[in-house]
Amino acid sequence: MKQRLKELGYPAKLYVCIVLFAGTVIGMKYAMEIKLPSGGHPYLFLLWNAFLAWIPLGLAIALDLISLLRQNVVKLLITIPVGLLWLFFYPNAAYIITDLLHPFARYKIVDNNRFWLENAFWDHLFTMFFAALIGLAIAMISLASVHRLVQRRWGSWAGWAFSILVLLLSSFGIYLGRFMRWNSWDLLHPRFVLNETIAYFMEPGQLMHAFAFCKWVFMITLFNYLVLYGFGVVMRMQTSSLSK
Repeated sequence: MKQRLKELGYPAKLYVCIVLFAGTVIGMKYAMEIKLPSGGHPYLFLLWNAFLAWIPLGLAIALDLISLLRQNVVKLLITIPVGLLWLFFYPNAAYIITDLLHPFARYKIVDNNRFWLENAFWDHLFTMFFAALIGLAIAMISLASVHRLVQRRWGSWAGWAFSILVLLLSSFGIYLGRFMRWNSWDLLHPRFVLNETIAYFMEPGQLMHAFAFCKWVFMITLFNYLVLYGFGVVMRMQTSSLSK
């Protein structure tokens, strides 16, 4: 069992989760403390978004544990629904990068005022930026974990095809969440979601809008994933050379 967990990246994966959790706590502390001049707290919604961002990582760890089961039939019956849940919730992690719009929408900017000289503005922006980085990191670690399972089962090409497909679908899912305001649990009403989505994209302008947005989300997430994956490869090579 210990060897099989090591092959899945443990305990290093748990150490990364601890760092991410500490970062999440720090980020949410600042999100709760920031106030508007009116006295309101504009970023409390980040607490919910951060909770949703952690769900796919929790499900990825659950998939690791399921992969350790020896009964293939039981393993398959559990893997399919948990895997689908992971896919449905996965966009919630990287979705937080789109929350970067909120400082510009909620921070009071007076005409002709050089707001970027005010520390208060940077507190708003950096709080949101830090939360976005945490969400993006959670997304990348979660995908890398499931990528490894797919690669172990079906090979390297299947693992990469899976990861790129997930990033493409996630980019579109983030678009649906930001502009159509769909949530993962809306998939409990698939016919309604499908009909509304088809009606929305019947206009050619909406398709171009979606493509322009998803292009950037896909490039950002893919770039970060390639950097993470490349760093992991380098670390494994160093570890292998040191053990010889």
